[in-house]
Amino acid sequence: MFTLRSGELRSPFTRHRYLRYVRVAVLDLGSTSFRLVVADWDPGIGLVPRVQRRKHLNLGMVVGREGRIPEPHASAAVKAVTKLRRRAELSGTDRIVAVATSALRDAGNGEKVARRLAAAAGVPVHILSGDEEAALTFRALQAGLPLPDAPVLGVDLGGGSLELAAGTGSGLDWTSSLELGASRLVGRFIRHDPVTRNERARIEAHIETILDTLPGDSPWPADCVAAGGTVKALARLMIASGAAAGPLHGLQLATVDIEALGELLLVEEQRRRRRLPGMDRHRVDVLGAGTLVLARLLRRLDLGEVTVSEWGLREGVILEAAEQAQGVTPEAPLKAPGKGTPVARVSAPREPAVAF
Repeated sequence: MFTLRSGELRSPFTRHRYLRYVRVAVLDLGSTSFRLVVADWDPGIGLVPRVQRRKHLNLGMVVGREGRIPEPHASAAVKAVTKLRRRAELSGTDRIVAVATSALRDAGNGEKVARRLAAAAGVPVHILSGDEEAALTFRALQAGLPLPDAPVLGVDLGGGSLELAAGTGSGLDWTSSLELGASRLVGRFIRHDPVTRNERARIEAHIETILDTLPGDSPWPADCVAAGGTVKALARLMIASGAAAGPLHGLQLATVDIEALGELLLVEEQRRRRRLPGMDRHRVDVLGAGTLVLARLLRRLDLGEVTVSEWGLREGVILEAAEQAQGVTPEAPLKAPGKGTPVARVSAPREPAVAF
């Protein structure tokens, strides 16, 4: 899944079983956008992002509407990957890892498009299963935030799917993937702006039907941490409006505030939504649906708030790649976004979330 791009690793080990330095580039071929993250793993410092780029394609919406990726969109995706790969190579990366999520996983021609993207990337594209995606995201949540010893629910709400994972700061117990991505829902159910009553009723009924499939025979964790574009976009809106304060990473959002903001996003016209302080213009058409999913999930599980994590799938992939490169779990602390002091991570024997 990853490949050596520059010969031998730089100064491989400082001492036995420790990788001194590795630079990993992740191509995250997502349902809302394709992203490149290049980060350094240094045992003495942690994980340090160096390059971040993205190209919005909204393949999740296309797949939700068409069931496949039509040629114009496939060609645009290939062009985007070519540019991101060139930028990764300019960064001097040691390894390039390419992963794809819900849009390519669920599209009728997803595997065919993935082969074209692999040729553009110069490395194989690993189409992650929903459980793999959930496990990698939870891996990043464990590293980036001081999770309690008590069970925690990890949530990753993207454009194509909703991933859930339950575990603690040192272990993962359960994962699930639901077809409730924001772009997917808009592509399938919404044709008007603002959303009509009938469209809203249909999308709400669909959300509840999918949530009904969640296990109900045991209590859910009392704490929830969420990653992904939807929750981060919501957090930025709340910070910009004054409804929340502080850095985004580790910010706590109340369920009642999420519900109120979601109502606003669903009833206002696009031109008004665009003018909201902190609005991501690329999410103006899908954020309302994503907010509705998150609010319904939190209410269903009787959760009064959610903690925001800036670390998610991409960071999880980088951590797995770094660990597998050296054959052991790095025991150094990891520097969380916006934090001056690294967060100590519990090192425990475990199976890799995905074998790269």
